[in-house]
Amino acid sequence: MARRRDLLAGTAGLLATLAGCAGGSGTETAPETTATDTESGSTPQGESTPTATESPTPYSVEIAPHGEFTFDEVPETYSVIPSVYLDIGMALGIQPTAATDMARAPRKMYDILPDVSFDEDGIMALASGSESGYDKENFYAADPDVNLIDPRDLGRFTDWDDSDIQEIEDATGPFVASGVRFGPTHPYGNEQDTYYELYDVFEKMATVFQRQERYRQWVSLHEEFMATIEADLPPEDERPSVIALWRGVDPTAAQFYPSPIHQYHNQTLPLSRLGLEDGFDAEIPGGGTIGYEELLEHDPDYIAVVGSLTSDTHEEFVSNIVEPFENDANGQELTAVQEGNVIRSGGQYMGPIVDLFATEAVAKQVWPDRFGEWPGPVRDVAEDGQLFDRQAVSDIINGNA
Repeated sequence: MARRRDLLAGTAGLLATLAGCAGGSGTETAPETTATDTESGSTPQGESTPTATESPTPYSVEIAPHGEFTFDEVPETYSVIPSVYLDIGMALGIQPTAATDMARAPRKMYDILPDVSFDEDGIMALASGSESGYDKENFYAADPDVNLIDPRDLGRFTDWDDSDIQEIEDATGPFVASGVRFGPTHPYGNEQDTYYELYDVFEKMATVFQRQERYRQWVSLHEEFMATIEADLPPEDERPSVIALWRGVDPTAAQFYPSPIHQYHNQTLPLSRLGLEDGFDAEIPGGGTIGYEELLEHDPDYIAVVGSLTSDTHEEFVSNIVEPFENDANGQELTAVQEGNVIRSGGQYMGPIVDLFATEAVAKQVWPDRFGEWPGPVRDVAEDGQLFDRQAVSDIINGNA
């Protein structure tokens, strides 16, 4: 990729660092594949990596709705805001150069993986928060090769227009991300948009970073993981109903945001993949919220708290969500509360790594007789009860598979 930069910023408005994710040898940035996708394998730690002349350039990647991007060099660094792209970058073995607020990032899942850890000081702050405080000078100071950010998101969080985005691209690198969190059935969705499923956009990012072999290893591991689970699932007509709630579930407030269970709604992916029935089949009232009346009317078998698996500890989930449901006069009437069927899953950071943990967690919480008891804390799943191999995941991340 052409280095289209004059070093524009001496000091940035926010040069604070963020706790980020870096995986042992997975932080290497040299390309592992060729643009013609004929690589024979990944580059294990300690071995030489291909030189630029070994990776034919330029190469192009088309990413809807933004168009085709041509790279004269393989990108080595990237920026990101809270999204699946943080987890995608980590799955490819590359930590971000810059990011926004990572308080809800799935750090505990990276900690669980052997030989994968965080670089607490290696990520520059792009903004004071995930949805506010953006400063172009921070992009210039971070100087990422690519921005794994959908510019439409920045349009919601800033007053920047197309010329501002172009200015950042000219000084750093292109904005190559396309939203994958919400689909066409969500109020944020647009029927005219192109919607990618997780592994579709994962493949595109693997091509951007020329790590197609690592992507194929992920596909193989994921297919084996899902085949193991699907072999033990009950028939479709025997699977329970669930209402997924998101955006900071607070049972004491009696206002809830339902999240559709749909193939293009990435944040409810584990629920749809496991064939759970969407228990909320009504139009969402104005403002996007429902109350206890609507929950009781639909009365699902399960209530899934989207995002709690990544952002809450087990103790926080119980004390802030489960117990308040149990202590509320209306909450006590819900079947899911009476049966102890308030569960938690992944959310906005659910890329390939989080997806594995979240799908395993949902399977165990819903069908413990088939997949083993759910212990509560994510890291407490016993080795003989794990539905995917943690070491195999680490090996792919670190380029050792």
